[in-house]
Amino acid sequence: MLHQILEPTKGLLAQLGEFFEAAGEKAKEAEEDDGFDLSYDLADAAAEIRNLSEVLHVAEDRMRALTPLAPPPRLPSTPANTSLLRPPALPPASPKAAPPARRTP
Repeated sequence: MLHQILEPTKGLLAQLGEFFEAAGEKAKEAEEDDGFDLSYDLADAAAEIRNLSEVLHVAEDRMRALTPLAPPPRLPSTPANTSLLRPPALPPASPKAAPPARRTP
């Protein structure tokens, strides 16, 4: 997940920095004092986000080093623990007919 956030061109932080930069440019278009002040605030936010991205650029590698590798997936034909599997259900026993009674002469 860190890759999706920290990727330098399409990651969340990069897009967020671009957003604040574009919002700052839009605020400047108002040509009012408050618009200029807001544009500076948004430009500062964009710069802070870029700085954060630079600080965390190795976080993905560091996180990967902390996480043990997952074992390879098992094939469906080799269940992990067959003792936990239930045996297949047997069909219900049909009642056996009693043998015919012998008649004695």
